[in-house]
Amino acid sequence: MRSVSVALAVLEAVSERQPVGVSELSRAMDLPKSTTQRMLLTLGGLGWIRSSDDEPTRWSLTAKAMAIGSRHRADQEIRRVAEPAMHTLSAATGETVHLSVPEERQIVLLDKIEGRHPVRTHTTVGHGAPLHTTASGKAVLAAMPEPQAAALLRAAPLEALTAQTDTDVDDLLKELERVRRQGYAVTVGTRHPDVAAVGAAILDAQQRPVATLSLSLPVQRFPRRMWPVYGAQVARAAEECSRQLGWTPA
Repeated sequence: MRSVSVALAVLEAVSERQPVGVSELSRAMDLPKSTTQRMLLTLGGLGWIRSSDDEPTRWSLTAKAMAIGSRHRADQEIRRVAEPAMHTLSAATGETVHLSVPEERQIVLLDKIEGRHPVRTHTTVGHGAPLHTTASGKAVLAAMPEPQAAALLRAAPLEALTAQTDTDVDDLLKELERVRRQGYAVTVGTRHPDVAAVGAAILDAQQRPVATLSLSLPVQRFPRRMWPVYGAQVARAAEECSRQLGWTPA
């Protein structure tokens, strides 16, 4: 663990002093020069920092490191925009409300409001699931250009988490067409056997799906007649968030 702590400290020091050479960094951090050099080479090999062609070599952050900070700021903005809509959905339905963000082929839970019912679904902030297994993930895929969604689905074999998980790409693409038309996605038992969900995408000013709002509830409390009711509520809430992020209807 100490080596991890030292590597992170070196990364922070580079960000404060960049471009910086190994000797200067070693003195500033009171580290042996050999240790500092080893950490710089490790961080460089992982793509977090880059070296110059100068003599002596100087180190700076890469776009990879900067993207982490940018993503954190973006997530904070999404949380700020979505918070009122999440509370509105929670008050109207009494069910658990999720705010999630796409990460490559996963959808990751960013924030949530627990439902009021004694029996409710349980999820952990920070955990992810394959896009094709959740209502939020399908809402994200449906909001993408179809070739992009198809490429993501075909990039690797799709995992079946339950007996209800659809892993046929052609079937999923047909379902995404329906999601586009109605403005929300519904799943029943596709990630967990006893859990249903309805989700809609939040778009930014460039029409990109940057997040989703969803309701998560036990299947017993989600009869088919409630699908369009909750679907419309979630879609309206997601659209309001989208407008605050600069989205306008195409």
